[in-house]
Amino acid sequence: MSTLKSNHSRYFALAWLVASCALTACVIPPGGYFGTIVAPKEQKIVFGNHSEPRSLDAHKTTGVAESNIIKELFEGLTVYHPETLEPLPGSAVSWESHNDAQVWVFHLRDNSRWSDGRPVTAHDYVYAWRRAVDPETASPYVALMFCLKNAEAISNGEMGVETLGVQAVDDLTLRVEMEHPTAFFIKLTAHFMFVPLPEWTIKRHGAQWVEPAKIVTNGPFTLAEHRPNDVIVLRKSATYWDAATVKLNEISFLPVNDAAAMNLYKAGELDVMTSGLIPLPFMKIIQTKQDYCTGAFFSTYYYSINVTRKPFDNPLVRKALNLSINKREIAEKLFNGIIQPATMLIPPGIPGYPVLKGPDFNPPEAQRLLAQAGFPDGKGFPKFTIYYNTQESHKQIAETIQRMWKENLGLTVELQNEEWQTFQARWDRRDFDVCRDVWQGDYLDPTTFLDIYQTENLNNHSGWLDPKYGGLLKQASTESDPAKRLQILAEAENYLIDQVPLIPIYFYTNSFMTKPFVKGYHVNLLDTHQMKFVSIQN
Repeated sequence: MSTLKSNHSRYFALAWLVASCALTACVIPPGGYFGTIVAPKEQKIVFGNHSEPRSLDAHKTTGVAESNIIKELFEGLTVYHPETLEPLPGSAVSWESHNDAQVWVFHLRDNSRWSDGRPVTAHDYVYAWRRAVDPETASPYVALMFCLKNAEAISNGEMGVETLGVQAVDDLTLRVEMEHPTAFFIKLTAHFMFVPLPEWTIKRHGAQWVEPAKIVTNGPFTLAEHRPNDVIVLRKSATYWDAATVKLNEISFLPVNDAAAMNLYKAGELDVMTSGLIPLPFMKIIQTKQDYCTGAFFSTYYYSINVTRKPFDNPLVRKALNLSINKREIAEKLFNGIIQPATMLIPPGIPGYPVLKGPDFNPPEAQRLLAQAGFPDGKGFPKFTIYYNTQESHKQIAETIQRMWKENLGLTVELQNEEWQTFQARWDRRDFDVCRDVWQGDYLDPTTFLDIYQTENLNNHSGWLDPKYGGLLKQASTESDPAKRLQILAEAENYLIDQVPLIPIYFYTNSFMTKPFVKGYHVNLLDTHQMKFVSIQN
């Protein structure tokens, strides 16, 4: 590993210097490793992290780039096992459920400390979870909390935050009451939405509480430096209860992607290339390298359709758009077959959940539906735009779909790329016709995907709400038979796909690179990695 020696512009300068032989000109020998593999002398690691985070406030973001950092700064009741994802004790040393998982009780460890030395208590969780569902917080991820008693009503402004189903029995005992029996709740407790937050710091500094000089954390690392669009540096926390397990002294997160990230990695200036960073033209070569890692991933790439705009409010139009995209061609020609084309929203892999299949590529049927909607051969259909955040792979996919919609339906489509934060703001405003979208499951259950469309929330980018669909999810939430519950959820997913507020494109694959001296960074279904288990080994 190379340590972070200078500012980010220097990295980009190096990247573009090497980029003269970047995508096609360099001859890369088969096998071996990609680029420099000189191990560092210190426990420091540099991490390619896609984009500048929108916020480091756990209640103000949903992005992967943000969560990669937040989960190192804050620790919840549990943490993920680095390989199996089973919940391991975090701030909680033990827990039990009662009344068929209607109530959960967590026992906090007595040696968990904030970075300012204060003890982590059950009251910190009560404050944070109430803040998460408070309408004034406007958290884009609030729907994840709706399994808690009264959370949805509070979020809708119908009840006060003090009615939330969470209680500090004493400093070290947290009692949680669910809206319905929720057996998988324990698997949510490692998610960054459920971490405790320092009330005294937030009230003192307001929105600036996440700045390096002001933030107080309870995770394995603290925030040492944040230079926007340059680098974020975390350092090992001296107050973390499990500091003996933490081997890394420093993590640097660089907001880089595409050829810039690839060339930094090749030059030894990055030690980890996260999933999604490897440019498509590199894929065929990278797959032969020993530092390339791949495996199943519980995540789906799709296009959201704004159903609040005409003519996209017509299901016939949306179905025509879906049936005219050859997803198999995208998987094979752009990704060299490493990803699986998708016809449904939920990736395979949930035990007991039926294997579902949505409609396939069918241009004649797509043309018939578009004509039925009043646009034969695309005549009279307004020109519209596909929006995507800046990344080469998103651009190539958009260009391919633009061509397919032109060839198969006669539609004129424009493309518009935007940097990550601008793009997220467009999502929030629902200011688009069609946009690139993605969802990564937070736990192994269909509801982590299906709940997106249950309510009007900031993750429901398409704006699609349907009483039949909502009724099926409500019915599933009260079904005590696990097999029947999954059947109801499968019925809901089939109905969702039939109405096409989204177009599934492909199921992601874990596809990342790590230098051979990086240990403890494993492939897992959620592609989540606790850096407390990662180390540098020469």
